[in-house]
Amino acid sequence: MTASAGWVGVLPALVSGQEADRRRLVERMFDRCRVGLYRYVAVRVGNDQALADDLMQQLWIKVSRSDRMIPSDEFEFWLRRLAKNLINDHWRKVLRRPEHVPLENPQVATELSRRMDRELLPLELLEQQELRDQLLLAITELGSEEQDLIIRHYVRGEMFAEMAQVLGISERAVEGRLYRARQQLRYRLAHLEEPT
Repeated sequence: MTASAGWVGVLPALVSGQEADRRRLVERMFDRCRVGLYRYVAVRVGNDQALADDLMQQLWIKVSRSDRMIPSDEFEFWLRRLAKNLINDHWRKVLRRPEHVPLENPQVATELSRRMDRELLPLELLEQQELRDQLLLAITELGSEEQDLIIRHYVRGEMFAEMAQVLGISERAVEGRLYRARQQLRYRLAHLEEPT
């Protein structure tokens, strides 16, 4: 037996071992941003849970079959782009979006962003459906961690101390992360895309 013939049996095991490692890594990265990604999809399909679940399953199939290895710092962005394409494909197939599905309104979102820079938004302003839609669309454009911080503090009313305990970081770190998440939210509002 030649030396090269001895490697023939080892190569499939190496390849399959590498593939298993890659799959586990992709599963961990997908799981890390799954909740934020689900919010992204659900908001854009009018909170139709069955449709959101179906699109998430389609997304997972695409990701698991992809032979590309996406760097972890770009993974969530890449997933959102895939999800956006799946959502747009769905609406093209059914030929129309239901009325209750929020669409980006760049003018309203930009004005909301400007107001957020100058003042705390009054609750009665946030009761307007159009403004809430723009906020939801912008929040779900954020990364999963930023979404989580904003929802914990502004929606659930969690205080810094409670968030710090859950996240395992200092209150000061929570405050800094929340500040950066708000800055990103303002940016996303100011740059929501035109409807597709």
